[in-house]
Amino acid sequence: MGGLSADKAAEDEPTSGGVVRVRWRRRARALRWPAGMGVATWRWLRRSRRVTRRRLGSEAASEIGGIPRRGGGGVQDPRQGVGPIYQRRYAVRISGSPLTAAQLIERLGEDLNAASPVEIAVFDKTSGTSHPLRPRDEYVVHMPGPWNCPVRVVERTPVSFRFATLSGHMEAGEIEFRAEVREGDLVFTIESWARSGDRFADLLYGKLGIAKEMQLHMWAHFCTRVAELSGGRMVGDVEVQTERAEASGGGRRLAARALTAAFTRTFTLAARLRDRPLHPEGLVFDATLDLHGTSRYWGIPLLDDRTELGGQVRLSRAMGLPDALPDVLGLALRWRQPGGGDTEAEDTAELLLATTGHTRLGRHLLRPAARWSPAFYGSLLAYRAGDRRILLGAMARKGRTVPADLPALAQAVEERPLQLDLVVATEFGAWERFGELRLQGPARGDGSTPRFNPARNPVRGLRPAGLFQQVRGATYTAVQRVPRRAGSARPERRRHPAKTPP
Repeated sequence: MGGLSADKAAEDEPTSGGVVRVRWRRRARALRWPAGMGVATWRWLRRSRRVTRRRLGSEAASEIGGIPRRGGGGVQDPRQGVGPIYQRRYAVRISGSPLTAAQLIERLGEDLNAASPVEIAVFDKTSGTSHPLRPRDEYVVHMPGPWNCPVRVVERTPVSFRFATLSGHMEAGEIEFRAEVREGDLVFTIESWARSGDRFADLLYGKLGIAKEMQLHMWAHFCTRVAELSGGRMVGDVEVQTERAEASGGGRRLAARALTAAFTRTFTLAARLRDRPLHPEGLVFDATLDLHGTSRYWGIPLLDDRTELGGQVRLSRAMGLPDALPDVLGLALRWRQPGGGDTEAEDTAELLLATTGHTRLGRHLLRPAARWSPAFYGSLLAYRAGDRRILLGAMARKGRTVPADLPALAQAVEERPLQLDLVVATEFGAWERFGELRLQGPARGDGSTPRFNPARNPVRGLRPAGLFQQVRGATYTAVQRVPRRAGSARPERRRHPAKTPP
């Protein structure tokens, strides 16, 4: 049959030669995947930092809600998926192509493998004619491991076509390929609306990030090859935009409400006994953020901009233990974010850090410390930058020891500024420096500055990720609404003048 793939047709041949060919194809495929993944990994390491990633800024949940329910059987609807909802857009601008948008889509539909990175993804038509793709045609996208992905053509126009995933695909949703003419250039776009197909796929994509990076490499490479097929040249690099939304789930909402209620009640009760349940005493310093960006583009002003900003820092001991004992140390940072254009006015941003480890495991664990410097301060809880989960940190430099008590800290910063490196990392990636933080004296007491609340003053472009970020924001707000007890304000700790050698 013309609608069967070469592999499938060979499997149906009764001759011994057909059996030999099937065995050879299977062995070739088994050998191709390890080698192909090596090639894909090398390409990804070489090119990934040039891929521009941005936040899409759309309503991903409502976009998926607008996808019609498809008939025909076997369709894996995004409403049936697992985990968060993702809307992704990969786009490339092409200049000087002799093709129209319709001609480009027609050429692509004739042979999808001409653009696909075949070392990790091969399109194999399993139903339909052998010529250009049409509605109801079906393909299996062969990928490494257990990730063969069946899809069906559900829409076809002169300038676009759309696939819906079928049962067994690692995602549940739809993906569209389209072309258009924009300001004299061709623009080719791949856009998908999907969730993970099952919990294993959700682990690989959302938690470990393996499937996410494989997918991004695949479609970025696809866009590059489409530009070559068009006979034109790429203008700039492939641009990737992603929006993530939590799917509505009654169980998750109930768990969040229960945990939030438990935390807020516990800490508001503690606030009636002690005004600050955690970090009861601290010192405030003027600070300068000297930002210079990293080797990659994050789509976050704090991580991408090259500028100098003024701010404030409060350093404190979490439990308020005696100075002789190690304690979890806190670093709260506040600064003014410059306006980002006509629609964004200057506003305040806040970031809370505490002493943690800096290794891939340790960065997720609080760590008592006996020195303000050297020490590592991490965000502990993750933020979302587009479709990536990241952690932020500040590393007090080695070579200067400051014991973890407030009088010693005040004296040290008054003598000369305390310097820390600002760093960023994905949850399990390497730390990369994006700026410097300098603290200047003199020290001021807690009454000199408003309380910190990052839920009310978020960093532009960063979204808190995970349940505990949600709980923390609600808890901070509830605690700060508790009326302060009369006479509870503590006078600033008196600092004794430093003794000078005779």
